[in-house]
Amino acid sequence: MNKLFALVVLSIFTLAAKAQTPAPPIKEAQPYGQIDTADLKLKSCDFEKDANAMVLFDKGDITFGDYGVITYLHHERIKIFNDNGKGEANITIPFIDDITDITAQTINLNGNTIEFTPVDSKLIYKEKIDKYRKVLVFTFPDVRPGSVIELQYKWKSDNYAPDWHFQTDIPTRYSEVSVTMVNGYKVNTLFKVRQPYSKNVDEAAGNKYSPWGQKFIRGLSNVPPTREEPYASLLNENTQRLIFKPFKASWTDLIAKLLIHQNFSMQLIDKLTDEDSVLKKVTAIKSDDAKIDSIFNIVKGRMQWNKVNSWDADDGTRRAWNKKTGNSAEINLILYHLLRQAGINAYPMMVSTRTNGVVDTNFANLTQFNKLVVYIPVGTEKYYILDASNQYNTYNRVPFELLSTWGFAIDPKLYKYCLVPIQSYAIAKQLVFINATVGTDAKVSGTAEIISDSYNKTVSLKLYDDLGKEKYIDDFSNNNNDLKISALEMENTRPDTLPLTQHINFTLNLSASDANYIYINPNIFTGFRNNPFLSETRYNDIDFNYTTTYVISSIYRIPAGYKTYALPKNQSITMPDGGINFKRLVEEQNGAVMVRYIIDFKKTTYTKDEYPALFAFYKKMYEMLNEQIVLKKS
Repeated sequence: MNKLFALVVLSIFTLAAKAQTPAPPIKEAQPYGQIDTADLKLKSCDFEKDANAMVLFDKGDITFGDYGVITYLHHERIKIFNDNGKGEANITIPFIDDITDITAQTINLNGNTIEFTPVDSKLIYKEKIDKYRKVLVFTFPDVRPGSVIELQYKWKSDNYAPDWHFQTDIPTRYSEVSVTMVNGYKVNTLFKVRQPYSKNVDEAAGNKYSPWGQKFIRGLSNVPPTREEPYASLLNENTQRLIFKPFKASWTDLIAKLLIHQNFSMQLIDKLTDEDSVLKKVTAIKSDDAKIDSIFNIVKGRMQWNKVNSWDADDGTRRAWNKKTGNSAEINLILYHLLRQAGINAYPMMVSTRTNGVVDTNFANLTQFNKLVVYIPVGTEKYYILDASNQYNTYNRVPFELLSTWGFAIDPKLYKYCLVPIQSYAIAKQLVFINATVGTDAKVSGTAEIISDSYNKTVSLKLYDDLGKEKYIDDFSNNNNDLKISALEMENTRPDTLPLTQHINFTLNLSASDANYIYINPNIFTGFRNNPFLSETRYNDIDFNYTTTYVISSIYRIPAGYKTYALPKNQSITMPDGGINFKRLVEEQNGAVMVRYIIDFKKTTYTKDEYPALFAFYKKMYEMLNEQIVLKKS
């Protein structure tokens, strides 16, 4: 239920509702506290039989009133079908300004009696995230399979209009939004809707002071849930929703707003304690790249990120520097200041992380951004984007979480800006070398060396830190119970430009073998053990994040008394657009079988409309990856 509304406006394109099929009938929202017994007896969702919970109705009334005040009334009711759906009772609602008139209750059917259990107002908490953002947190009581939970509240703001989400992570029987705009209120409405409206009403609205207002109501029925699918990092971009965007926004105007904002502008020039001694360390460095690298690592080594992303220095750079901890804006504004003092042409840049959403460059508003980093142009086409809040980052590699988004870089002195499409032109590489001996007992023993650079190195280091060594080793096995790793050693674990090298000792039990035949599946340590695209249907676009090349080379020495009976053929396949290539090379030589896989990802994104071709490619690729070497007893 965290999806109740989003305060950050995201990049979006408008899709018209497709009306090839009629909309299902409307199951209207009911007044608070009035409920049909049939809903309490409901055992499952008609259009999503496996759903653990379902939104019975979700109703919003949004008014853009006089003097720019936005009023938002929200009423939602959710049905819990089983124990797995009880998590919907844990409420987290982000907001700005204030939420009032909160009423919430659990509704249960006890025999033929409907019982209402209200949420104790003392157990409803408003917690502060940062200077501007807050979150409403509480849990519904007495929730069990069959319960219905109901929430209603009011929210007012002078600054933000919440998106309306017709679609969430559970199915929705009916979702309706009513929007009223008084005369003169300047806002653009953008819909991203893929199914026919159940309700579509436009009418005049107003009062004696603003008689020429307008009102519209849009409703959708039987809305499927969002789908969590492999390689769909920007899930929120695919949800059906309504977005509000002000007219006449200007990126130049935003610079002026930023420069009168003390938590931003003053931090650009605020002198840091002992900054002279820091700058003295880099004075003798002649190369700009070496100087940038040195300052970047000084800041990254001193500062600890408090896990808050922001473009606003909440505590200020000087205080954060002294405490050695701060949010992303404070850390990166410190980095910006020291770089400028050292003579580096650096600029502050507002960005939106991949999980926050893609920036709409036609919509100039700071609400799209959730982080501040540092932008350094290098020549006419190259640039560096630095984020010292993440310990895995390097100065000369675009942070992973910013790939395929946009940055808003500003020149505070000249009041200039540039919008930068953020991407990495470097190809990440993953090299795997396997040296193994096959025994007559159908066991393989050997070593593997895995060399990872760029983002592949970052992914491996983060996974190791998150899981710990023991679970990280288990993850290598990837549900292959026949593969046992007895040793793992790492080289070049620092977040720098040197590739990470992992040395592995392993044994592999060839369990499918018998007295006469040994079957070897050479698909180990490839990172392609299980096909992520097994479903023939796709709901989200595909994002592989970055271009990369995998080269996996293996040598399997044949045991005495055996000879090759069947070898996979040399073969290659390519996506129709040339975006992904796969090649397999197999050769027998000097009593050993050598296998090489080469996989090239030259294209990072595919739309869901392109999925059938990708599905077919992956199916064939995994068949080729898992084709076995067969040895026969001679």
